[in-house]
Parts: sequence; C-alpha cells; structure tokens
Amino acid sequence: MPICRLCRQNQQLRYSHIIPEFLYANLYNNKGHMMGINGRGAKGWRPLQQGIREYLFCESCEQHFNEYCEKPFRAQWILNCPLPDPWNVPEPHWISVEYKSFKLFHLSVLFRASVSSLPTFSEVNLGPHEEKIRTMILNRDAGEYWQYPVFGLALLHHKTNAIIQMVSQAMQGRFVGLRCYTIVYGGVQWWVAVASHRSPELESVCLQADGRLPLGALPWNELNLIKLASELLRDTQT
Repeated sequence: MPICRLCRQNQQLRYSHIIPEFLYANLYNNKGHMMGINGRGAKGWRPLQQGIREYLFCESCEQHFNEYCEKPFRAQWILNCPLPDPWNVPEPHWISVEYKSFKLFHLSVLFRASVSSLPTFSEVNLGPHEEKIRTMILNRDAGEYWQYPVFGLALLHHKTNAIIQMVSQAMQGRFVGLRCYTIVYGGVQWWVAVASHRSPELESVCLQADGRLPLGALPWNELNLIKLASELLRDTQT
C-alpha cells in the first residue's frame, strides 16, 4: 500500500489537489474548462476540467488540510476577501488575518507543491525544510513570523486596477538574497522564503505575528509568468 506524504503511514491515497479546488472556482468557462498553458499541442495549451491533482495523501490528512488550513483561509480570504477591488489605495495596504491558520494554509500549499511529481511544481525543492514544514503542518504549528515568512503582491488589471484571479505554476526566485517560492492564487502573487537565517528587511514586509500583512500591488501583465505565457501563446500561433 502507498505511503501518505503527510502522515507517512501506509494508507489508501486520495486524488489530492495541490492547490485547493475552491481557488479555481472562478476560472472555469461555461463548459467547466480552464486554460492550462504547457507548451504542448497545436496551440501550446490544453483545457483543464479540475485543478491539478495527484495521489498523495490519505483521507485523514486530507481532512487535516481541510479543517485547519483550507476552511479558515476560504472563510477569511475568499468569502470575506479583505482586498480592495478595485485597488485604489495607498501602498503598502495593511490587512488583518488570523496568523496561525493563514500561515499554515500557505505552508500547506508549498509543502504539497514540494512533494508533487507534476511538472507544474517541479521548481519547488524544499530539501531539509520539507520535513520541518511537514511537522509544522501536522502539529498545527505556524512557527514564528520570521520562520518561513509569507509575503505577497496583489495582481491588478493594468487599466482598471481590478483584482485579477488566476492560479499559476510554482516558480523559484530570490528576495534580499533568500531563496523564495511563489505561486499565484486568490488574487495575489504569494511568496514564502525558505532559509535558515533571518532577514530584517524581509521581516518588515511579511505576515506579522499579530496577523497584520502589508500588501503592495503589481499590474498582472508585468508578472514574469504572464510575460512567458504570452510569448508562448504568440509563438504557437505564428
């Protein structure tokens, strides 16, 4: 029997979402499809019917993710979204969330991306941090605010300043010299820094221990991933 990647027990595995399905809800067309850009086929893209999934976690761990990570995030970010829309506010714009569940949600997405074998998440390799984050999720321990700090940029329409909803592949980058991973969902390009040392510069812009989070904003067409996708689609049509 296969081993669950969270509890490490021999269990029947569920067909698990890497990024929870509710974050894709507004992205499907009237046929229940959304575009998945992968550079394959005549157009360089294929329709997806559901969020990207893989057999990874047992039923018990799926419920753990749902109860302690997904439900709280959905309640405070999707159902009661604190983002101003359109974005006509000074930057940084401070919002308030519940620190523990909010951070655990982002860590859970990063962890799921790390254990996934799918190409969409191939850039995520947490190394020894994978075990640390796995234990944090199981123990419902969000850690100190400077441990795996979470920060982000709201994505805006370049003309209307409306919040853009999309879900992206995972990408790796660096911020103030620290290795970071980024995935877009919930109207924000989210980043999590993965390092063994602290950065005062980063700590000033990340999710704070009291749940306050400063957000800047970025026109969606300036997102590197969008530029790459636009070039890919343009090339496949010529």
